[in-house]
Amino acid sequence: MGALKGGSPDDFGDSLALEIENALNQLLLLDGLPTLPNNDPDTTRERRRFFSAIGRGVVRHLVARRQSFEIDVDTSANDVFRHPDLTSD
Repeated sequence: MGALKGGSPDDFGDSLALEIENALNQLLLLDGLPTLPNNDPDTTRERRRFFSAIGRGVVRHLVARRQSFEIDVDTSANDVFRHPDLTSD
């Protein structure tokens, strides 16, 4: 699994931006609407730039607040809390 990846129009794969685009396509299909078009490179790039901005903002927000995430490790006698190592691209 590696670092959290917000994405960019030039590095869209395996990113939060790609997941946002996929989720929107799924919601469009559920409503009987066509999915997002990919036939115009300029329009696709603009949309992916927008999704990448959202993805990067969310990732930066999570990384900046990594101490907010606590994982309770049961050691039977004592509760031990660990914080995940969140990194971003």
